Amino acid sequence: MSRINHSKLGATLVAALFAMARGAHAQGVTPESSLAAQALFDEAKRLMQDGDAAAACPKFEESERLEQGIGTKLNLATCYERIDRTASAWILYLEVESETRRNGQTARETLAHEHAAALSEKLSRVTIDVPATSRITGLTVERDGIRLGSAQWGLSVPVDPGIHTVRAYAGLKTMWQVDLKVPLGPSTQTLSVPVLADVLAPITSPAREAKMTTETPRNDARQTAAYVAFGVSGAAAALGTVFGLRAISKNNLSNEAANCRGDSCLTNGVRLRNEARLAGNVSSTVFAISGAALATGLVLVLLDLKKDSPRVARLSAGAASAPSGAQLMLRGAW
Repeated sequence: MSRINHSKLGATLVAALFAMARGAHAQGVTPESSLAAQALFDEAKRLMQDGDAAAACPKFEESERLEQGIGTKLNLATCYERIDRTASAWILYLEVESETRRNGQTARETLAHEHAAALSEKLSRVTIDVPATSRITGLTVERDGIRLGSAQWGLSVPVDPGIHTVRAYAGLKTMWQVDLKVPLGPSTQTLSVPVLADVLAPITSPAREAKMTTETPRNDARQTAAYVAFGVSGAAAALGTVFGLRAISKNNLSNEAANCRGDSCLTNGVRLRNEARLAGNVSSTVFAISGAALATGLVLVLLDLKKDSPRVARLSAGAASAPSGAQLMLRGAW
């Protein structure tokens, strides 16, 4: 549809758009998109009149995307021509020429033909050649992220002036990439894709990388658990020593002043002997815990040296009171 040049939409236009809504919607165009396309077109025309073609072109593009029209396409081609996107302008002029010829729009057909003919003498052309030695199974060639089929290899194609990124890759081959500078035409360049080199470094799969990433904190956890185990072992050994000395002291006191002879004790001797036995039991238990914690710490150190081991040791320690005395608890799990 042809665009109008005023910036405000009258009530007549709005009514007409909504009256056409059913048929337009069937083609993927809604009244809202038509209104947005018209607003974009008007703003782009204003920018063109102000001499800001660089800002106008994106608005023409969006207007054409929302609702295709020969008038929009013709203005977009003119906008591209002003910012030296010669190849883009040239192909749009050819499209407008073909469409207007079918529609019998002679004036626009002539205008588009004249511009296309003039631009054809100014085009910058690039040939991306892929020699037979470089054509391997799975080879992909791209220009600016767009894949070039094998039919385009060796073909001279008009491109806009500027920097164009060309790359080629295939399987276990090193990717080749080059930034090609294309000058304002007329110009012709040929770029040859070389034989891709083999990948020298081993390829790490995403799964392997994820495994390595998750194993790092596991090894750190082992180290922390080992430090805790050694700390518990040392503390338990010190506590066991204290209770052991207490047991010896109480036993010696029970034997003094004839409190106890053998297993026969006076009242005071019985109390001292019981306290000595309790301290001895606590000392034995705590020393056993100390040994277990030490063994756990050593195991964790050995596991940490084995980097491929995915297991994690969890160690917890705690203390509690009981009728028979203090209890120190150590729990471990893999």
